[in-house]
Amino acid sequence: MLVLHLTELCQIFDFSWTTYQSDSDFKEFCLQVLFDCISKDRPALLQVYLSLYTTIASMADLLVKTDSNVCDSLSISSLKVALAYNEAVTSGRLASSGGFVQSIFLASLGKRCEEILNCSTELKINLRNYLTSEAWPDDNNSELQKDTMLLSWYLKWFSVPSTSIIRAAVEKIKSKFKISTSAVPLLRLLLPSTHISAISEIDRVFFPSNVTIAL
Repeated sequence: MLVLHLTELCQIFDFSWTTYQSDSDFKEFCLQVLFDCISKDRPALLQVYLSLYTTIASMADLLVKTDSNVCDSLSISSLKVALAYNEAVTSGRLASSGGFVQSIFLASLGKRCEEILNCSTELKINLRNYLTSEAWPDDNNSELQKDTMLLSWYLKWFSVPSTSIIRAAVEKIKSKFKISTSAVPLLRLLLPSTHISAISEIDRVFFPSNVTIAL
């Protein structure tokens, strides 16, 4: 019954079950999910697992295809919410009978998401253009639509604030320090919710030197 339910869910997410029959990673994933759902007697978890898994699969697919069925930034937000909820439960900050999916599974998805967003050279170029001039890739063709999607994912996942907030932080640092090295520690103080990966990119764009000296 659970296998039939899994097949139906693959169809819902526009995935062909036969396509993945030769994918050993997907087979292993399915076995783990089935065991988790059976042991907890919670078949509805299948939809949660598949939704999260296919979000990352779609992101990876976009790196090599321009015509793939990709997720939107709302899917990235859903994964971030799932990770935040699970972290709150496991740390004891949120009372719960337990996480709704395996912590290791969620952590691996989060790591994979970061790897995808950090591996594209073109994305780094588009990010620099966005930070310096608020310019988005021209999305008149499918290749550039892909660039726009990747950039929106990056901004959402790494909690990059608006360019006006970033510029204000940069100007505040430059007004008090002579920068010739990494301004990462100062940027982290002024942009506390922004991920360290994005902080490092902001530092490379606005502070491309080597020593920070207080004025």
